[in-house]
Amino acid sequence: MVSTATPPRRPMRAPALPEGIIAQGRTAIALRWVLSRALALSMMSFLHEGDITGDVQYYGRSLHQLFSGGALRDTLQEYPLPVLGLLLPQFLLGFLNQAAFILLFALSMLVVDAVFTALLWRGDGRQRGDATNVWLWFVPAIGPLAYFRFDLVPAVLAGGAVLAAIRRPAVAGALTAIGAGLKLWPAVMMPTFLIRRGDRKAVLLGFGATGLALALISLVIGGFQRLVAPLQWQSARGLQIESVIGTPLMAARMFDHHRWTLAISRYKAWEIYGPGVSATVKLSTIATVLGGLLLIVLWWRAHKLAAASAETLGWVFLSTALIVTITNKTLSPQYLLWLGGPIAALAVRSPGNPAVRRFARVLLITAIATQLVYPIGYQQITGKSAQMPVWTSVLIARNLLLLYLTWLAVRQVWIQTRVPVDSSPARAEPNL
Repeated sequence: MVSTATPPRRPMRAPALPEGIIAQGRTAIALRWVLSRALALSMMSFLHEGDITGDVQYYGRSLHQLFSGGALRDTLQEYPLPVLGLLLPQFLLGFLNQAAFILLFALSMLVVDAVFTALLWRGDGRQRGDATNVWLWFVPAIGPLAYFRFDLVPAVLAGGAVLAAIRRPAVAGALTAIGAGLKLWPAVMMPTFLIRRGDRKAVLLGFGATGLALALISLVIGGFQRLVAPLQWQSARGLQIESVIGTPLMAARMFDHHRWTLAISRYKAWEIYGPGVSATVKLSTIATVLGGLLLIVLWWRAHKLAAASAETLGWVFLSTALIVTITNKTLSPQYLLWLGGPIAALAVRSPGNPAVRRFARVLLITAIATQLVYPIGYQQITGKSAQMPVWTSVLIARNLLLLYLTWLAVRQVWIQTRVPVDSSPARAEPNL
């Protein structure tokens, strides 16, 4: 006789998480954020990084001069006028006090960082995934500089635009316009979000409406000359010592520091003067044109896809940011922040992707090298001591890493736009 008894049920097992993903609650992530940020800020004392507050002090002095009867057209003219909207709240809350402004500025950047971390954690499915880990490690890698430059804001806006590109193209366009209103470079990212044919109208609407509003406000408040001042300022700058294009001259200076002079220019940046500088600046212009042509090729290849994925858009975005960075005659340490937000956002869209992890690892090393360059070794690099060649070598290594990152990103775009679209069902995007 066959038994009809129901066999005992086996206890259900929770589905295995992908490699590198560990379930983390809100409290655990918050604790890791606090500890990692405390580490980043503590570097100001035991690594003697107090000089990094110089830019914020400059913001404060400029605002103080404005409130003391200065002209708006002369206030922070190297930046678009909407930057004042980012700086004035802290200045007013601090009752025009310089020390209070520095503290409130750093606190506001911490808030921006915390909000972006929470967004990434939510995108990771409220788990400790690649995106959360990349961002949690990236900020300490670049150091407290992250909180004493407002570049963190456009970097986070760029990351937010990558996250929003597929589901909310109009938001991606608006975030890009706000980023361009604070720092000009995000404007070159617009073609990336126009790759997907069905999203173009929404992207243009978001970018156009937001950009036009910011431009009109700037024109009414500051006039036409103030509106175009940042473009004139950037075009007139010389060859910055950290630029990738200027690396050969900095390498030559290691062996003959008498032929090349380093000095702070009227554009408030360390620039190099001497033989070959003029030719290198012209070479930078040629490299920028060639880089632009390469970007057109990458955009066109991505455009030919039936529907470019979020991953493809992320790699195109990173390629654009890197090509603009390495071909420019200027490069400041905070420019590395421009890469942190987008790669973290890409990790949300491509969890467990080996190429994303490889890029993130190299970027973390590049960020550490950048912190070694500035502020730790900057005095030695700009001086003529016996340690100058050692620290200049770190700068050269950092720039070589930037070239490698560019190759990695461009290669991924090439692969993404060459491989046929997978016929398997599309993986659902994380809810944001």
